[in-house]
Amino acid sequence: MTIFSLVNIGSFIIDMVEKMRPIVQNAIGLTVAVVVAFLLVRILTDVLKLNPFGRIYQNARRPSDEMIYRMRSSPFYHPLKRAFGFDPSIIMVMIALAIVWYVVYVVINNLFFILQNFGSSLILFGNGLVLSGASRLIGTLLLGAIFFLMALMTIVFVNWIFGLLQRAALWSMGRLAPLLRVFDFGGAFAGWSFVILWIALYFAAIAVTTIFF
Repeated sequence: MTIFSLVNIGSFIIDMVEKMRPIVQNAIGLTVAVVVAFLLVRILTDVLKLNPFGRIYQNARRPSDEMIYRMRSSPFYHPLKRAFGFDPSIIMVMIALAIVWYVVYVVINNLFFILQNFGSSLILFGNGLVLSGASRLIGTLLLGAIFFLMALMTIVFVNWIFGLLQRAALWSMGRLAPLLRVFDFGGAFAGWSFVILWIALYFAAIAVTTIFF
């Protein structure tokens, strides 16, 4: 592979990432708008006091039924219901939507960061800066591994709060279980392995960024 092609490939990857960013933001906005529309229709069926056994009522509420069911299955549902004094499921859907999309945005943003630095390492190699390119490439690979583990932990956390992403959470927990056992120090730190692992990964990411970039 020629020097010219390495620079071109690196530049192409960086340009591709920049073009993808607004697409992700638009997808988030569209999803939020659709979910809000489904919830407003659901509220409207209650305000108009439509026949619960009628076809209009059932069709209007069907798109949001699964979301409401997930919220009512959450361990936070009944405590929030007692705190607010009314059914908080719609509020929980909105909070869950914000959290899930924030998680997705962070994961995708981390992926973009990895791709951009991979492209930068190729450009450095192509320009003859072998040591700088190797350092950035090693840092990129290490951050990729760290971000992967943090993404798994985030999926587990979202599932614990709202009951969403159940299959992904089970798969993620299976990958994290050996690491969580390592960080289960017992004693005063019993049950804190998840938090300790997150802190360890966070500082590992800072260290890698500082040393290799």
